[in-house]
Amino acid sequence: MYSSYQYRRKSSRRRLRWALFLLLLIGIPVGIELLTRVLTHATGTSDRFTANPTSDVREAYHLRFVSRQGQPYAGLPDDGELNAVRDPLLGYRLAGNQQSDFWQINDSGFRDEEAVPSSKPAGEIRIFVLGGSTAFGQLSSNNQTTFASKLETRLNDQVAQQRANPGQFQPSALPFRADQVQEALALPPRIRDGQYRVVNAAVPGYASGNELAMLTQRVAAYNPDFVVVVGGYADLMLPSADRGSDVPGLEQYLTGDSRSLNAQLSEQVQDWFNQLYVVQGVKRYVLQRQQAAPRQAEPLNLYAPTLDATLGDRLPADQAELEQRIDRYGRHLRQMVSWAATNQKRLIIGIEPEISTRQPDSLTPEESAIVAELDNAYLEQMRAGFAGLATVANQASQQSANAQVLNFYPIYEDFAGQAFQSPVGLTDEAYTLISDRLYEAIASQVALQPQPYGL
Repeated sequence: MYSSYQYRRKSSRRRLRWALFLLLLIGIPVGIELLTRVLTHATGTSDRFTANPTSDVREAYHLRFVSRQGQPYAGLPDDGELNAVRDPLLGYRLAGNQQSDFWQINDSGFRDEEAVPSSKPAGEIRIFVLGGSTAFGQLSSNNQTTFASKLETRLNDQVAQQRANPGQFQPSALPFRADQVQEALALPPRIRDGQYRVVNAAVPGYASGNELAMLTQRVAAYNPDFVVVVGGYADLMLPSADRGSDVPGLEQYLTGDSRSLNAQLSEQVQDWFNQLYVVQGVKRYVLQRQQAAPRQAEPLNLYAPTLDATLGDRLPADQAELEQRIDRYGRHLRQMVSWAATNQKRLIIGIEPEISTRQPDSLTPEESAIVAELDNAYLEQMRAGFAGLATVANQASQQSANAQVLNFYPIYEDFAGQAFQSPVGLTDEAYTLISDRLYEAIASQVALQPQPYGL
């Protein structure tokens, strides 16, 4: 009886000791983490432990593929913030009604704060922008810093100036005297009066096949006056066997060859562990390690059949493959030109810029770091590839007077200041240059010619 009582008493003590040990094992790290957070906030050094702003913007612009119910697919990466849903006609499209600190998407999935009615209001001149990452404005600060938004502002500012100061622009009818005619024609031309609406319908990662589908399946229904298609880079990176970009890793997912649940859980636990202030403090102050800067040349929203594909994996394997990718781009452009001619719409084909055109003496330190991550094979492929894109684009535009080409690839060769944040992601300031070129092209097509005297 006594020995049984002693045994139970010893067992209770052992359980109590184990409970205290587990409590200390959990409580001490939690306590240290909480204390570290309190001290860092009190001393104003918490920003050293938060995420890098560059990582924040890349995460905000990283596509996150979800079901129509908004749920991520098990086995596919879900660390992005820009939700996209699969579409049988388009490959994928942006989910409607979402926003972040950097972008806002309306109910139609366009990068716009307001809805776009299907019927065009009287007096509205509609310009739809199609394309991939550059056209969408990837890595831009907000909707207003994209070239689409800047173009809309520039056009409407011109209309407002014409209304407020008509004498500063060419008159609707020329004067009688010859010397006055010369003076009148020396003034800036007026553009068509109305409300200019530029709608950003671009989607990160889109190639020409996706853009063609977006034009014919969705944008055409909005009755645009102008369509601006800016792209090319995704086509050079997309295997010639594919018509357009789709959900990255979709084939792996459908065949069950996606990341295992254990791998996903391990990655999530590792990410959580690395975010702890204690862990970051040990790395920074004990091990004297700064947080690694994100690799700016890493692919963002570029399609690949497998999830682990690198930038080098996406490059054409040989000259024949490169030519097939360029030919595919040309075929899709010809179909867009045909649509514009048939429907009497204006089409502007823009070949997007890319960092390989930057002159070495014009590179900023930030751009030099990007170029340093790229090898010579990549740079040579881009230069040859973009030359081929320009050739087929010009050939396509010759099929109709309604189409024209603007080659943006070389416009940042000697740009003063930082133009690129990634191989194709531009700075807010650099987007202004594209909007200026587009303004000049569109303004020339909507310019009003003064009527001769007496007519």
